Amino acid sequence: MVVTAMVGAAVVGAQYVAGKAARDALFLANFDTSSLPSMVIATSMMSIALVVASSRRLVRVSPGTYVPVAFAASAILLLVEWGLTSTAPGLAARILYLQISGFGPLLGSGFWLIASERFDPHTAKKRFGQIAAAGTLGGLIAGLLAARVATLGDVGAMLPLVAALNLACAWQIRRLARAPDEWRRASGQPARTLKAAPAPATSGWRILAETPYLRNLAALVLVGTMAAIFLDQVFKTQVKAVLGPGASLGSFFALYYASTSLVTFVVQTWGSRIALEKLGLAAAAGAPSITLLAGSAASLLLPGFTSLVATRGSETVVRGSLYRAGYELFFTPVGPRDKRAVKSVIDVGFDRTGDIVGAGLIQSLLWLPQPRQTRVLLGIAMACSAVGLWVASRLRRGYLQSLERSLLNRAVELDLSEVEDLTTRTAMLRTLRFSQPSARPGGGSADAIAHAASTARTEAAYPEIPAIGALRSRDSERILAVLRGENGLSASLVPHVVPLLAWDPVAFEAVHALRTVAEERVGELTDALLDPNQEFAVRRRLARVFSVCVSQRAADGLLLGLEDLRFEVRFQCGRSLLAIAEKSPSVRIDQERVFAMVRKEVAVNSDVWTSRKLLDAADEGDTRSFLDELVRARASQSLAHVFTLLALVLPTEPLRIAFRGLHTSDQGLRGTALEYLEGALPSDIRERLWPFLEDRRTTRRTTRPSEELLADLLRSRESIAINLEQLRRRSGARPEDQAE
Repeated sequence: MVVTAMVGAAVVGAQYVAGKAARDALFLANFDTSSLPSMVIATSMMSIALVVASSRRLVRVSPGTYVPVAFAASAILLLVEWGLTSTAPGLAARILYLQISGFGPLLGSGFWLIASERFDPHTAKKRFGQIAAAGTLGGLIAGLLAARVATLGDVGAMLPLVAALNLACAWQIRRLARAPDEWRRASGQPARTLKAAPAPATSGWRILAETPYLRNLAALVLVGTMAAIFLDQVFKTQVKAVLGPGASLGSFFALYYASTSLVTFVVQTWGSRIALEKLGLAAAAGAPSITLLAGSAASLLLPGFTSLVATRGSETVVRGSLYRAGYELFFTPVGPRDKRAVKSVIDVGFDRTGDIVGAGLIQSLLWLPQPRQTRVLLGIAMACSAVGLWVASRLRRGYLQSLERSLLNRAVELDLSEVEDLTTRTAMLRTLRFSQPSARPGGGSADAIAHAASTARTEAAYPEIPAIGALRSRDSERILAVLRGENGLSASLVPHVVPLLAWDPVAFEAVHALRTVAEERVGELTDALLDPNQEFAVRRRLARVFSVCVSQRAADGLLLGLEDLRFEVRFQCGRSLLAIAEKSPSVRIDQERVFAMVRKEVAVNSDVWTSRKLLDAADEGDTRSFLDELVRARASQSLAHVFTLLALVLPTEPLRIAFRGLHTSDQGLRGTALEYLEGALPSDIRERLWPFLEDRRTTRRTTRPSEELLADLLRSRESIAINLEQLRRRSGARPEDQAE
């Protein structure tokens, strides 16, 4: 599904970039730049009307149906416009401008609406960056292709290309909308249909009125859009003056949008995350204003085509990368139901209002002669950018306060390990700190008392919040207090305890605490055990937690854990699986699967076989195995693991005696053990295992009946024990060492 979404983003980005190139080229080929302000006003009003209409429509129609149909309709309209370019090019240019500028953003928004509802929040945070990058890359390719088409034909020749891309969008988005249902049907799960979200409980305007920092964000969008439209007017006027009407406009705009897409892709990939981590949201939000201020100043000092292209391109890149990454995060404190309402008000309402106000001001200044008009428009753009910087500087404080309240009130759920930007991480850490009684603000002021009362109510309703704060504190005393709690671990605490297995000061207690809930949380623990991104220390210690389980689910999880790349994880999975099998005879373990794992273990050279060591010693909570008495004193870890696996599918008592017999100095007893193994093991395993047993005899198939071998082996039990005790005394080893 991720690949489907990435392909969908690529074609959506491609059609939008190619459409913008065709829009600008066709319009400027037929009209003067003085006509741009009136078109911007018209498209803004049309866009607002379309948003209202589509929002109502989505209440009744699934986005998975509505959005592909809209793309298909857009493709048909593009073909109609292509036909008009030869008979009524002016009309075609106006309709195309309204379509691309008014309808185009809604099509892209529809794609992201479907994507956001098709991915769970955890997957979305990991994959949306890749999906967005695919969209930018698609725009780059489309820009280069459009430039080639414009070179070979006239400006209108780009329209069939854009129409084909719209049809591809309709098909790919329909696939994305249906992809999870096909997966669910294949796996036997019920299909889930996309439905429009229920109407928000509160209007977007009311949320805006009650949230000061969102009002500042709306003001930033308003003045930022105004600044951008002033710069855009100057930019397109200069392009028209230098290139004139004709096919060269199509090539220029196609290459311009392709270049900005490429740079935006690079900045998105390598710069956005660093900027968010180091500078925070306010700096990212103010980045376009800084860029426009500096670029406009440079254009006034060094006027000309090159400086204006560089300024407009830089502002576009920063707005599409740094600003966009920070802007979306400003809606984190808003609950899911209210987010859609207030976001549409800011995204569309204030953005289009900025277009309308800016275009109106431009229209009132068109009487000014050049180059004075350019200087005045750049000056107004700089003034708007300065206001935008001031508004951006006010965003951080309000955002932090709103996020802290939302976290404490459980309006939003966040995972600190997944938060990238500095501002949100700071808010979360402050929230966790203030949720502790020792960290509450002091003093007797009304605010302090109100804060203490609110915190007390929150802790009473959600007692796990202080515990989560303690588990993340890296304070071993606070962590141990939670792990040793009388009530055990709740479901919400388990994900925060698992990472503590990697921290030695509390790892033992973490293992013990997880064992108390292991059977209840076996699914969650299995996911962590099988996650290759988990630390090695977490996986090897988590495998020991399963030793107290008795269910088939736990056994199945450990069988999968036996395929881990690290030996100690496999070793501990084998021990825990044997403990489950001994306690629960009803647990099913496939013999051929176990033999296949044994074959993998013995398919190594002698250096690897002898070098395998364990980092963790056993503790009193571990289930004892028949291998423990020899595993540290004489037996290799590799051989012990192989015998653990064999004990899952072969009779345990004879295998235990054979394992002990292999470590005696009596060649007769050792020979009996080897002869039993010759008859019990498959031939290919026996041939690979024999060199590690240091047996110099020629491997041969025994002719003695298996019943006779087994009886002989069982009679040797006491002799083996006496021989091992003599070896122990001779080496001076203590019994307790052997038992470890």
